[in-house]
Amino acid sequence: MTDFAYRLPAIIDTLAEHGWVVVDDFLSSAEVAALRSEGERRHTAGEFHRAGVGRANEQHVRDDIRTDDVRWLDPLDRLPAELPYWTCIAALQAALNRELYLGLRDGEFHYAHYPAGGFYQRHRDRFRDNTARVISCVFYLNENWQDSEGGHLRLWLDAEGQGEYRDVAPQAGRLVLFTSERFWHAVQPASRPRWSITGWLRRAEI
Repeated sequence: MTDFAYRLPAIIDTLAEHGWVVVDDFLSSAEVAALRSEGERRHTAGEFHRAGVGRANEQHVRDDIRTDDVRWLDPLDRLPAELPYWTCIAALQAALNRELYLGLRDGEFHYAHYPAGGFYQRHRDRFRDNTARVISCVFYLNENWQDSEGGHLRLWLDAEGQGEYRDVAPQAGRLVLFTSERFWHAVQPASRPRWSITGWLRRAEI
């Protein structure tokens, strides 16, 4: 386990001020490697499925919008490799509720695998008819990632998602947090496969 808990106050201050924050060394290198191995094992076992767009029964696969495949984490069946992630996410959720009064109730997370050349077009994470998603969380599992390999998360800082942006490289151990309703973002193509655990801290639907 890293010193994540000691860094929580600064992380929350930055998130409150800017709406987004990048946290390196969220987990140790050994914990990241174990998560990556678990994701690869499940992928090889055929447990992943193509990700869709839309919500619930209206969800459908759109190759022109996103090309990743995913496998949801089960909060009731937490495998050993996943326990450090769940522990730190729980600490994050508790601190956000304590300091920012967000009313977060739970989280939903999945392994995300993008093949070489894979992408996800510009979008926001909150559905029009559902306000449950509050904080988006993207945690990267890519060892020895080079900036020239691409695969960045592009985060637009303006409300329309047309102007100033930041590109965040998908380096192993890096966690990106941002408010789900506010930020347009996209996954840029990469020259090699790209792994992450992606999800949302949620409140009750309003």
